[in-house]
Amino acid sequence: MNTNKFLKIIIIVLITAFLGELKITPFNSTFRFGLGSAGFFFLLLFYKDVPYVLAGFITGIFTTLFRTVLDAFHFETFSFIDSFLTHSPIIGYYFIFAFVFQFFTKRKNASLSPIMLVTIGACCDAVANIAELLLHLTVNNTSITAVNIGYILLVAVIRSFFVVGLFNMIESYKLKAIYEEQQLRFEQIITILSELYIEGFYLKKTLSVIESTTVKAFDLYEELKITQASIETSRIALSIAQEIHELKKDNQRILAGLEEVIQQEKIINPLSLKEIIHLSIKANEKYIEFLKKNIKITANIEYDLKTHLRYPLLVILNNLVANAIEAIEMEGFIKINIKKNQSEIIIEIIDNGPGIYPSEHDVIFEPGFSTKFTESGKLSNGIGLSHVKLMVEELLGSIYLDTTKELTIFTVTLPIKLLV
Repeated sequence: MNTNKFLKIIIIVLITAFLGELKITPFNSTFRFGLGSAGFFFLLLFYKDVPYVLAGFITGIFTTLFRTVLDAFHFETFSFIDSFLTHSPIIGYYFIFAFVFQFFTKRKNASLSPIMLVTIGACCDAVANIAELLLHLTVNNTSITAVNIGYILLVAVIRSFFVVGLFNMIESYKLKAIYEEQQLRFEQIITILSELYIEGFYLKKTLSVIESTTVKAFDLYEELKITQASIETSRIALSIAQEIHELKKDNQRILAGLEEVIQQEKIINPLSLKEIIHLSIKANEKYIEFLKKNIKITANIEYDLKTHLRYPLLVILNNLVANAIEAIEMEGFIKINIKKNQSEIIIEIIDNGPGIYPSEHDVIFEPGFSTKFTESGKLSNGIGLSHVKLMVEELLGSIYLDTTKELTIFTVTLPIKLLV
């Protein structure tokens, strides 16, 4: 037996012995009902890896000695042997309780329902209490009655309900804490991977530009050879082409690594649109707090489906919602609507910010266009909406802008067959 199990047995022994002093003696004898048995049952449920029978035997011995020592302080005339014999039936109680409990729960990995645990606990308590009572009556030379048995059974059931209820309550809190921690980690991973996704997306664009530049550099080298330019100049052109080609291969390796990470995570489970929107709202609520604004984000989901394309959808949602947050001066609202139109999903992002002039609708998705300014007073880089447009087009969808007197509405349309 390792040190960890030994320490657990010590904890069981000490707690049980001390709780046993909170008691009642219903049969005008040394037989008692105390909280010690409830504590013992609870700790057996809590410490599933301890040897039950050994824990029960040691608990019985220690409790008997503990009560004997207490008698030495309480009574003027004290006999160690008489006191020990008086309290010794408790050894039988804890030993039998542990033995019966181990008999019913020898498959410790098996999951037992609360009702089953209550039944097992009540049986253990009743059998052990009857055995202890018989030992007490033998010592005191008295008899057992039906009332005694009925009282024992009633207390066993009540005590078992109490212990199992308390144990399940604690287990529920533990599971809730574990779930919340896992959910937080999951959200962090999703956020990071969505950022990696957009980096990979733009790396693909860079690769196509690099490929085109490589071809142009090599064509320049061929042209210089034909026109009989200096050997040094043609070599420089060839060197440029070769270096760009090496750069392309390095970028391809980086892209392959990014895609491998994202693809592995995709295999786990698809996310519903509702879950994706929930993640986006939580992330952007933190952004609102950071900007110290009073903006309420709500969602109305009329149609839902599960999709593996969580990252591009998160990128689209996060950019549109963040754009709305930045546009609203201090106070306002943002609504996210999800609808279905035949074979398409329609995502609407509505805000009551200052809006966009109709004359700017045609250039709103161009890189560099912006209606917002940085803290230093410079015009913002305006990359967000151009990101969104490219991502939507990558998913074979479309995006357009509509404005009313009070609202700005971005509508994204995506084909359902691509999402599922």
